[in-house]
Amino acid sequence: MTTLKPVPADPFTAWLTRRRPPSRLDLATAPGRRFAFYARTSTVGFQDPSSSVAWQREAADALIAGSGQIVGEYVDLGCSRRVRWRQRPEASALLDAVASASSRFDAIVVGEYERAFSGGQLQQLLPYLTDHDVELWLPEFDGPVRPCDPTHAAVMLLLGTQSAREVQRSRFRVMAAMRCQTIGQGRYLGGRPPYGYRLVDAGPHPNAVHAQWGRRLHRLDPDPAAALNVKWIFAQRLSGCSLASIARRLNDAGIKSPSGADPGRNRNRVGGPWTVQTVASVLGNPRYTGRQVWNRQARFDDVLPAGSGLGTRRWNPGCDWIVSETVAHPGLVSESDFVAAQAIDAPPGTPIPARRYALIGLLICAICGRRLEAHWSHGRPGYRCRHATRVPDANQPVTRRTCTGARTTSSFASPRAYQEPTDPPTRSTLRRQRFGSYMTLGRPSNVAGIASYSPATATPADRPSVGAIGPAA
Repeated sequence: MTTLKPVPADPFTAWLTRRRPPSRLDLATAPGRRFAFYARTSTVGFQDPSSSVAWQREAADALIAGSGQIVGEYVDLGCSRRVRWRQRPEASALLDAVASASSRFDAIVVGEYERAFSGGQLQQLLPYLTDHDVELWLPEFDGPVRPCDPTHAAVMLLLGTQSAREVQRSRFRVMAAMRCQTIGQGRYLGGRPPYGYRLVDAGPHPNAVHAQWGRRLHRLDPDPAAALNVKWIFAQRLSGCSLASIARRLNDAGIKSPSGADPGRNRNRVGGPWTVQTVASVLGNPRYTGRQVWNRQARFDDVLPAGSGLGTRRWNPGCDWIVSETVAHPGLVSESDFVAAQAIDAPPGTPIPARRYALIGLLICAICGRRLEAHWSHGRPGYRCRHATRVPDANQPVTRRTCTGARTTSSFASPRAYQEPTDPPTRSTLRRQRFGSYMTLGRPSNVAGIASYSPATATPADRPSVGAIGPAA
């Protein structure tokens, strides 16, 4: 909440006040109701928040002139109107203040309906305000909203429908334009460049006005270091390597993962090692063929966590992806190789019955701290870590970076895998083994060496070198 401060008087302002006739705005500070002012801006980078909040405040002052004064401000910047009030940071704080016993205001004033509500949000909010004896003032109602008034109820339905229609119309126009720009022009429409690419200048903006403002287009261009890694990943996959083996070799060669190679554009990730999912995301990205692809993900603001600043993104099905008709940037893999890599999968085997793993998610690797993965071994369930390969020195602290990516379950003594008994475990058969700062439940078996690849035993031909893959990006 923003606390209002009195504007210091100066001779020029006093002179203007004496020459200007009284108006409704001059009565906005009259004693009476105490108002909390709420305002919202849709974006921060494409509009002036100060100007937007200023005209909303002016409309609110004109509405409450002679009825009271504004004692507090709540302004949500860069927040969509589709987001529910409880999930907007400042609106949520305003609702908490309404329920507080020490509330300093009697009513809420909004400068415009569309700045605060969409669809049926107003009807959902009014019962909460009524229970706490707080009024809501809107310019469209020329004062407080009265839910029991049939005319006000009809106006609320009309305004909600119009606001939702405005959102849908704007969204449709923008989505249709971006679809045409992707298909026909192959234009880069924003977002993080995929691993292996960087952004380069592509000339002035085609809109003359935007070009005068200095806006320019961008396109993807291969990154000299990371592009070699992408080509190597596709080559290994086409030669029959599994996703796990590719991830292990990248980690063993010291190649940084996409989030570690460029943490500036991956601020939402921790920069960990290569994983199976990371390799799969590289192999499944069609932009490496040189085609521009848009709408692979969709953003849902209606499930936005309060104060997060980001919506929830979900993957769209492949049929909804928008792909350019021609090559838009230099490709790192041919289209035929890309399609062939998508067809590579584990060979179909004999159908097996569903398997039950009683301790899945409960066992922790003693070295790296990751959860152990369940697997079936010798006709019984077992658990292993794909990342722990070597035992750290006694003087070396145990961290997640100690593990280098092999498929073994390790303790400080020797690599081994936990084998779950065929019968369900009982309290008497479970015992605790303390490994460093981690606690692991279970009984260690004498099965050793289940790794399919180990840097210590692999031949030079099996190990990917930094030169073969490309230098760390």
